[in-house]
Amino acid sequence: MRAPQGTSVRPARAGRFVATGRRYLPVAATVLLAGACMPAAATEQARRTSDLYAVFMTVAAVVAVIVWSLVTWAIVRYRKRSDELPSQFDRHVRLEDFWTAVPLLIVIGLFAMTLSALAQVDGRMTNPAVRVDVTGFRWQWQFDYPDAGVSVVGTADQPAVMVIPVGQAVHLEITSADVVHSFYVPRFLFKRDAVPGRTTSFDLTVAEAGDYAGQCAEFCGVFHDRMTLVVRAVSTADFDAWLAAQKAGTALPSGRVTASSTGTP
Repeated sequence: MRAPQGTSVRPARAGRFVATGRRYLPVAATVLLAGACMPAAATEQARRTSDLYAVFMTVAAVVAVIVWSLVTWAIVRYRKRSDELPSQFDRHVRLEDFWTAVPLLIVIGLFAMTLSALAQVDGRMTNPAVRVDVTGFRWQWQFDYPDAGVSVVGTADQPAVMVIPVGQAVHLEITSADVVHSFYVPRFLFKRDAVPGRTTSFDLTVAEAGDYAGQCAEFCGVFHDRMTLVVRAVSTADFDAWLAAQKAGTALPSGRVTASSTGTP
């Protein structure tokens, strides 16, 4: 239906546009904020990942603001005021070079930063202070300290606790006794699958003392939810004392502890 001559429907359309934007703006803001959240980094390697993520989110936010601003400006500035066509042109070489070069440089920069972070996260440290052999089995974990002859085996009632020293390089060897599991500690911002018949490894350095909850992040069967674990970071002196107590058989942390690292349960 045509509007009566001399009237305009643009204000009504603009009002609906603004109302729609106000309605969905909180939803969009919530999605963006939720996507930007991540656990606080607890290891030196995790901090590198967290810093890289912050760079990505900053670049994405800047690009989004620029694009939204330009689109809004174009809508407002060049909205139809009459039937007269605006000036037309088919090319703008400098502008085309700009919008080709800038995104390309952004992608190359982010790619280089990603490779640098990956090299640090997956890098191997010389002479790690502690080695822990991690074995996933249905439905718990076993942590072996081969240099000390100590083994920690989790049970259904007492999840396994991996005790490691703060500020020291720790080397982890990961494998599985049955099906595919996944060693995951959220605050480490890292997970590594435990695959039967295959051993993978990574190094980490925990920055602060405390208990860090973990779990199996690969669905492995009926009691997958029971495959929880704790990484307990303590001072070097406390770690040495704990290790000596385990070898002497005078203390028991969560999980069954033995004074030998014999095999997999």
